[in-house]
Amino acid sequence: MKRRAKVRGVRRRLKRLRLHVNEQTQSFPTTFHDGYWHNKIPIDQSFLSSVQENSRIQRAIIEVMMEGASRLVHNREEERYQVVVLLDLPTLWQSELLVFESDARLKAFMDRDTSEQTWTRLPNDCVFLQRLDLSADVEVHRFHELIQDEDYMHSGEVWLLVQ
Repeated sequence: MKRRAKVRGVRRRLKRLRLHVNEQTQSFPTTFHDGYWHNKIPIDQSFLSSVQENSRIQRAIIEVMMEGASRLVHNREEERYQVVVLLDLPTLWQSELLVFESDARLKAFMDRDTSEQTWTRLPNDCVFLQRLDLSADVEVHRFHELIQDEDYMHSGEVWLLVQ
């Protein structure tokens, strides 16, 4: 049985994340660039890499982001705005909260098919969805992401949780 290394500062980092998300979602955003507003996850990459195998900590991070998205949904004045939690799996490093001005802008955001970046739609993973315990009104979009240029290549999964 493989033993997990102790991860230090989990409570402090989760508390800081919760404060940041609460601050950013107290009011609905009014400034949009290219049809959307976004707020990246404010946790350092080394910490997220260290908890990559710890589903309990990852679930806590996702829950904080979902709480922020729910607060934005509650604060929105018009139904046309789409509130999204973008999850970059398995590390969560590029995860963020997004608000789109319209459903069309969200669909355009999901359409990624260039030589540098490709998103390929995947079927929803029921096991992971059950662990997240999402409400019935959350729409899930799952993609395989491939990013490549001359010096860099990345492959991973992107989940969009739309409210």
